[in-house]
Amino acid sequence: MKGVRSISRAITIGLILLSAGCVSLGAKFQPVELTDQSKALVVIYRPADLCNLTDPLYFLANGEDVVILGNGAYSSVLAKPGLYIIEVKNMLTRYTQFDQGKEIFEFEAGQTYYIKYHRICKLFAADINFVDAIEKEVAHKELGKMGYAKPIIKSLSNPKSY
Repeated sequence: MKGVRSISRAITIGLILLSAGCVSLGAKFQPVELTDQSKALVVIYRPADLCNLTDPLYFLANGEDVVILGNGAYSSVLAKPGLYIIEVKNMLTRYTQFDQGKEIFEFEAGQTYYIKYHRICKLFAADINFVDAIEKEVAHKELGKMGYAKPIIKSLSNPKSY
């Protein structure tokens, strides 16, 4: 009876971690080559953390949904060169003017960009959320622990003109 209880607990914990995004079923990160030099390659990622363990995050570019990332996941898309506002929303802020981080990036043809979602958890204060461009070496080290998430769109094609 004790063995059955242990197995039951292990399965329950595994299901909780799987549904929370701690265990990724996607393929682990492999460096992506940019094949179309007239576009930019944008790799978006979200490191695993305990603050928003079960909360999927919605990544938008100029107001258009790009990808939904769980905890410890990444995705990549091609982008037409230009300015993009990369914005992160959660289930509560998805249809409001609020966000979980927003930044303007200029993507140039033939370049690869690594965009990371950061969350700094605070116990008795509001958390700090932001997105940032990360150097290739740092990004590759962090991405090696993440699973792939299929993007909603294949390419960013709506750059802003300022």
